[in-house]
Amino acid sequence: MSNARMIVSKERWDELEEKERSWFVYDTMISIDKRLTSLEKAKIIDKSLSFMGGVVGGAAAFLGIKIWS
Repeated sequence: MSNARMIVSKERWDELEEKERSWFVYDTMISIDKRLTSLEKAKIIDKSLSFMGGVVGGAAAFLGIKIWS
């Protein structure tokens, strides 16, 4: 797959045939879909890590209160 971030100038776009233009649009849509899917997966991982950090922090706070009280 080509790099969908490639910038095509207006002059170059005007020179392209319809089939080539369609391929650029298709390639860009596939690239955007992959990036969005990656972001959506990262959101789940971020939430999971935040939850685990909260549990560890809560346990540490609980132990700290019990030890130094």
